[in-house]
Amino acid sequence: MKTGVLSFALRAAGATGIAFQEFARWMSPWGWSRRALSPVLRELREEGLTELTEDPDGEILVLRLTQRGEREMASRAGR
Repeated sequence: MKTGVLSFALRAAGATGIAFQEFARWMSPWGWSRRALSPVLRELREEGLTELTEDPDGEILVLRLTQRGEREMASRAGR
C-alpha cells in the first residue's frame, strides 16, 4: 500500500510539479519521511520518471513527473 500511495501522489503532482516540502507533507501520514523519499525520488529520476530541482547542497526543492513517468504511473495504477 505504501508504494501505491507514492504512485498516486506522484500522479497528483504530475508534470506541473510540486514543492518537495509539500509533497513530503502529503506522504507523512502514510509512513514516508523526507529522508525515505529522497533516495526513492532520485532512483525514479535515474529511471527517467521524475525530474528534480535541487539546491547546491543536494536538497530536493521541487519534483515533477516526466511524460514517461506519467505514463508509467498511470499504467501501474491500472494493475
